[in-house]
Amino acid sequence: MSLITEALSRWLPEALLARGDSRSAIRPPRAIDDARGSSNKAVPGGRLPAGESPGTIKTSVPGGRLAERESPGTIKSSAPDTNNKGSSVGPLIAYHTLGEPVWAPRDYAAFAREGFMQNAIVYPQAVAEARRLTGASGRVAEADLPIVLDDGLATSIAESWLYETWATRESATFKLPPSTLALEPGDIVSADIGGRIRLLRLTDVSEHGIRDIQALSIDPSIYDQIDVPARTATPPPLVQIGPPAVALMDLPQWNASFDASSGYAATMQKPWPESVALFASPQETGYQLKAVATAAATLGLTLDDVPPGPEGRIDRSASFRVRLTNGALSSVDLIAMLAGANLGVLRNADGDWEIIQFQIAELVDAQTYRLSGLLRGQFGTESAMTEALASGAQFVLLDGAVARVPLQESERKLTLNWRYGPGNRNIGDASYVTVPFMYQGLGLRPLSPVHVKGTRVSGDIRLSWIRRSRTGGDNWELPEVPLGEESETYEIDILDGITVKRTLTASTPNIIYTASDQITDFGSVQSSVVVKIYQTNVLFGRGAARSAVV
Repeated sequence: MSLITEALSRWLPEALLARGDSRSAIRPPRAIDDARGSSNKAVPGGRLPAGESPGTIKTSVPGGRLAERESPGTIKSSAPDTNNKGSSVGPLIAYHTLGEPVWAPRDYAAFAREGFMQNAIVYPQAVAEARRLTGASGRVAEADLPIVLDDGLATSIAESWLYETWATRESATFKLPPSTLALEPGDIVSADIGGRIRLLRLTDVSEHGIRDIQALSIDPSIYDQIDVPARTATPPPLVQIGPPAVALMDLPQWNASFDASSGYAATMQKPWPESVALFASPQETGYQLKAVATAAATLGLTLDDVPPGPEGRIDRSASFRVRLTNGALSSVDLIAMLAGANLGVLRNADGDWEIIQFQIAELVDAQTYRLSGLLRGQFGTESAMTEALASGAQFVLLDGAVARVPLQESERKLTLNWRYGPGNRNIGDASYVTVPFMYQGLGLRPLSPVHVKGTRVSGDIRLSWIRRSRTGGDNWELPEVPLGEESETYEIDILDGITVKRTLTASTPNIIYTASDQITDFGSVQSSVVVKIYQTNVLFGRGAARSAVV
């Protein structure tokens, strides 16, 4: 028999019970789980393992009341019966009362209102409410919690809180011997009162030899989480501070679905304002909306110097790191890369953009990737990698977040004032920025020729090359790539250092630089000459140059 059982047996001899059988008055104590648990477990000696709540007392009281012995030989009952109709005289070990009658619900809260912070980017204030539909009470229990919750959990807590106000409407006071020192406020005890097992939570313990206990009724099931669906709420508008980051890019036609004359813009701001608007004007007034970027682009800066790389083949020896300010990168297999995946651009010191592709993106630090398996100078941008690119160069991932900027013919090769800012604000807002920029329409520029050769025939130099097409050049079944222009024309500059000595024209991918012309230009037949070859068209003019020494 446990210590608590023995103590109660001495305090409550069966001869002192007011009525009923003493053999059912004292039972071995047992510990139950925390109030939020759903199962009870017996613990020898009435104690839980370390870290858990102390044990509980289970008592059966005849007539639905506990009794107290005030002094030896004096027996008096002061507990009303369950019908609140009177009292009786008898031995008294504890005194039990009910609070207000449970069928008078006006004094208990019918509403529970709980303030909290939503689990969102800016942690806005929110309110969760619970309501008891029965009864006529108009009382409201309110609390502001300095914690972050989602809507469903907050509403579940409010429901449990409201149920708790009703579950604790019964109160009890009783006395226990000093041997029950393990019991503390917050512990749960069970009592058999009038044949009904009641769970009580101790709220106050007074020590003066005999332990005066105050307790409230409790129902552990109310603490089970209630599944409440989260409310669908319109998020508050985000607050943008300062202008967005915008990269205006004059690029070749890297996406076949875009018009060749288009320009491009990559935009980013945190928090994202849902859109960024771009306006243009040749003056400082009369701006016209040119494009709206609806997604944040993936932007970053290089952390390593990037040397020039080979054209037309994968560079597996070089790599460089890029730190992103927004977005993420991923690796792809070789087939996907050759099909056009993982396109990006690097901006050199002159403001020109080189289009690259990368097969491997290895995450090496927070928002930092090492790019390798590189294809350089894609879509005719090889001229942008003539020198080593210093670290700190701007990087942009070319994907669906990059906005296309439609350009009229009159707007190409003309410096305009471009004004951009958050799309949810007026163009006159302080968050808008104006920069001068000129789009050339590089999607219309012919690509540079390749494989330039020179052969000498009786003092003449015969030049030949292979042209490239800016459109439709991926069909390997054709014997020759489409021309892509109204006519085939070329211009060939003969150079002496940086001085152009002569410009030749051709309508086929070959021409002869005669010995007589060499003597006129240089005074003698040259053993080698420096040439620049351009393919031309009527839409753009001279295309990208290909330099060679022949």
